[in-house]
Amino acid sequence: QTAMAEGLGISPSYLNLIERNQRPLTVQLILKLASVYKVDPHELQGETKGSIAALREAFSDPLLAGELPGDQELIDLAETAPNASAAMVKLFRAYREQAERLSDLNQLLAKEGRATALSGARLPADEVHEVFERRPNHFAALEEEAEAFTS
Repeated sequence: QTAMAEGLGISPSYLNLIERNQRPLTVQLILKLASVYKVDPHELQGETKGSIAALREAFSDPLLAGELPGDQELIDLAETAPNASAAMVKLFRAYREQAERLSDLNQLLAKEGRATALSGARLPADEVHEVFERRPNHFAALEEEAEAFTS
């Protein structure tokens, strides 16, 4: 680490901060790295641009309406917490995949004449509550069975 820092013309402590994503990798330092270690500067930029695009896509989903962070906030998130950013994008893609599967299932059931109101945004408790509202807490068959059981 010390030799690398010397080769780049920076202090070892500054290099350590860069490695821990606590300092930005500046354009000047990228060019110096490319020159000293004979690598393509584009490879040193990592996947930040792709991460930013993926984060922007996730935050622009209707589920998060009105929550789209600005470009600088997305850049900061991608650069300072790359693992958290990647995990969030992974969760979003899994959510999107499940939403698509749910939509496909809805279409299949509708084609078979078994239309239902499946929705990824509804909780089972919401559906139970809706049943109670439709039947004013009265279930004749259940009450008859309860009376027969207690008799």
